[in-house]
Amino acid sequence: MPNEQVKLIDFRQEGASNLLFPKPAILSSNNANWTNIHFEYHQQPGHDITSSHTMHVIVTALSSTTVERWIDGCFQKEFLNKGDTAVIPASTLHRSTWRQQIQFMFVAFEPTLMRQVGQELVNPDCIELIPHFATVQDPLIQGILLNLKEELVSGGIGGRLYVDQLKTTLALHLLRKYCTCTPRIATYSDGLPKYKLQQALEYINAHLEQDIQLADLAELLGMSRYYFVRLFKQSMGVTPYQYVLQQRVERAKVLLRHRERAISDIALECGFANQSHFTKHFRQFTGRTPKAYQNR
Repeated sequence: MPNEQVKLIDFRQEGASNLLFPKPAILSSNNANWTNIHFEYHQQPGHDITSSHTMHVIVTALSSTTVERWIDGCFQKEFLNKGDTAVIPASTLHRSTWRQQIQFMFVAFEPTLMRQVGQELVNPDCIELIPHFATVQDPLIQGILLNLKEELVSGGIGGRLYVDQLKTTLALHLLRKYCTCTPRIATYSDGLPKYKLQQALEYINAHLEQDIQLADLAELLGMSRYYFVRLFKQSMGVTPYQYVLQQRVERAKVLLRHRERAISDIALECGFANQSHFTKHFRQFTGRTPKAYQNR
């Protein structure tokens, strides 16, 4: 790889990608209040970048083009198709060159995220993400990134619990497929112990109007986020995010019976981001809009 000055990029800093690309991101999670993870969507003209990152970076192409890429001194010419994904671990020297306009999205996340998710699965000292050129497609990674993109486009209607579940799934997938050691996934048939399940349900119902976080629920029960999601779903038949939505809709039903209440006020009191978010999920669970339910 040619000798060039290497930019150290920290995507926790607002506008960090402006040091890399000639045009600003079309979409960014800078103001989304996400933790340990950062997303951007780009459309860039032909360009050449050389950098190293403080965070792990996963890049997925959204258009077809040719890219010359160096990762840690290894070179490969890539003929990208939509969905092709590259994995660039933190502190890895990376250079890429393309001559045509390109569309892509990427997610950057703290290395600590994989250690937090994998704490009960592998020895944290052996968690090492392996670099991968963009030569294969990974539908799960592509789907997670597209869901993060949609979450930003929608104005964050899913909330941090939804994003927490996406990033936990991403970290576990990377541990399984892109790391030097394979996690040992324990199997459970009974879900959460009854007293732990009761703790989780009581916490959720006491904080429905707040932005509930997966990390808080897992910490409350003294387990990793991965095992909490897995065991909660075994116990309840739905993920924590889906359960929270169900309970918010059930609380809204009670409040909607009092017709003097404004629907916008009920939406906020039940923990929905706005009235549009409330209407979408209320109709999804009941088949009716909040207004139709209120006037029945």
